[in-house]
Amino acid sequence: MEKLIIPFLLSGLILAIGVNSASAQVQLKEVTISGGATKIEVSKKVSESFASLFKGAEAPIWFQADKNYLVDFILNNQVNKALFTKNGKLVYHMAFGNEKQMPADIRTIVKSKYFDFAITSTLKIDFREKSAWIVNVEDAEQFFVLRVVDGVMDVLDKIKKQESAN
Repeated sequence: MEKLIIPFLLSGLILAIGVNSASAQVQLKEVTISGGATKIEVSKKVSESFASLFKGAEAPIWFQADKNYLVDFILNNQVNKALFTKNGKLVYHMAFGNEKQMPADIRTIVKSKYFDFAITSTLKIDFREKSAWIVNVEDAEQFFVLRVVDGVMDVLDKIKKQESAN
């Protein structure tokens, strides 16, 4: 049984989408996700919802997260994760990718400021009818973690690369 800290993930999702108030606080409880050696049975509602939302999804692996269901799957050559309620409602969806899988408008926003940087990975998060892109870029000296929501880009983190000892 794997124990994952969902509050950290969901807090990250909320941060990725944006919070309207700087003083807003969210307290989420810790949950246990189980799966792996035992096959998880999902309800017909969950199965039908997944099939209708993610047509062509391959290799789904289901985990139980308290009363919800987490699924890892492949769609359009991308690793995806989605969380469903027990009634089949999608809570969030994440798609992990690279520069080739970014829409042109998001790529243009990133490259307009970071034109000399390589886009090393992307994460699209759909949460509460909003979409956010987390984009990792780097050049020879530094890494940036960028967030793009509603056409607005901001920097979540900046890391200087260490100089190698020659």
